[in-house]
Amino acid sequence: MLILNTNKTNNNMENKNTLAKEVDIVFMARRIRILGIAILLGIILVYGLGLFVSGSYINEELSGFNIVSFIICVAFCIPSFFLKKFMLKSLNEKNFIGKYFNAHLIPFAMCDLGGLFCIVTNMFVNSNIVYATAGFLIAVAFMILNFPRSDDYTKLKV
Repeated sequence: MLILNTNKTNNNMENKNTLAKEVDIVFMARRIRILGIAILLGIILVYGLGLFVSGSYINEELSGFNIVSFIICVAFCIPSFFLKKFMLKSLNEKNFIGKYFNAHLIPFAMCDLGGLFCIVTNMFVNSNIVYATAGFLIAVAFMILNFPRSDDYTKLKV
């Protein structure tokens, strides 16, 4: 009896109408936006704390890490935008819920990793506000670019 009811529920989920799918996308996009805003607040918090202590960490022998960390930030943030587009292209009705969330979560994680690595290296290891600010701006810009759009449903045609 339980298996029969479960199968009916699964079939019912597969036969959703267009309006129900749009509502699912809106709720999923809202959750993704909240997650993105939380990550952005974390990046802003680390950058702000780094501004307070940046003058106390000056290590001339570690200045080579500044440009390397900035290159790593760029190497993680720029491909995240294209990875999101690539992952959104592979969506269909059956894998939509899991892949739509992952298509945003993985690029968020890449931007977060690159941005925080650049900020922490340039603020806490060796004080270089120029590279830290550039890494901060790149990470924030690509985080905002990776947010879900309101016209995702029409583009995806799921």
